[in-house]
Amino acid sequence: MKRTRRPGAKQGPTAAKLAEGELKIAAQILEWEIGDIWGHVGVRLPEEEGIAVQMFRRPEQEAEKDWLVRFDYSLKKLSGVGSIPREATIYTEIFKARPDVNAVVHSHAPMCIALSLAGKPVSCVHMQSFRFGEGVPIYPRPIYILDAAEGAELARALDQAAAIMIKGHGIVTVGRTVDEASMHALYMERTAKIQAIAHLLGFAGPTEEFLKELGASKDKLFSRPGRNPMAHSAEWNYYADKVKKGERWTRGWT
Repeated sequence: MKRTRRPGAKQGPTAAKLAEGELKIAAQILEWEIGDIWGHVGVRLPEEEGIAVQMFRRPEQEAEKDWLVRFDYSLKKLSGVGSIPREATIYTEIFKARPDVNAVVHSHAPMCIALSLAGKPVSCVHMQSFRFGEGVPIYPRPIYILDAAEGAELARALDQAAAIMIKGHGIVTVGRTVDEASMHALYMERTAKIQAIAHLLGFAGPTEEFLKELGASKDKLFSRPGRNPMAHSAEWNYYADKVKKGERWTRGWT
């Protein structure tokens, strides 16, 4: 049976190593930005080799190693350090439902959790949040995602969106690449902070006119000539460079 390549998916054993290297960078960026040691980020490995997931933190019993584990779609561990995440079906079921998605982030972003409890979805309210469109869906059950049925239900609620909020629990973001899924998570929590403050000051939410004008301005910006496509986003390159140098930066936007 001939296999087809997914959009954005890297191919071959070298690509798998590169993807896993990006997981380690993503985990360090997001642990620092969001302040969550229990989150994790995963990637669909090429040629149906399974899934690799990197925890934001190191395993307690393996302090000298990074917790990166590989498993298949039946949740059988293939290799790596540590055990398969208890919420591994977040990855298996989203990857099954979304062939366009190659990377997933799950984190317990505190301001996103606060908005989910208030029933206020993260929305497009500033220049860097256009990725969230008219609002991120909220999965209404305050639960861990522990089995295939719950994972599939979450994937259905996510539908074609870039992210979803789990009420009272956290967030899941997706992307064609580790870069994309990670920057969605970073900007989702920043947007939640901006939105929460705005709501306290009387902001009722973005109007249709606001979204239309913001979107038109974004389209105008990106239509300018001379913009060269990059292998990674400018944000990823900035933070990855700091990670490689062992530097810290201002946490979040505070």
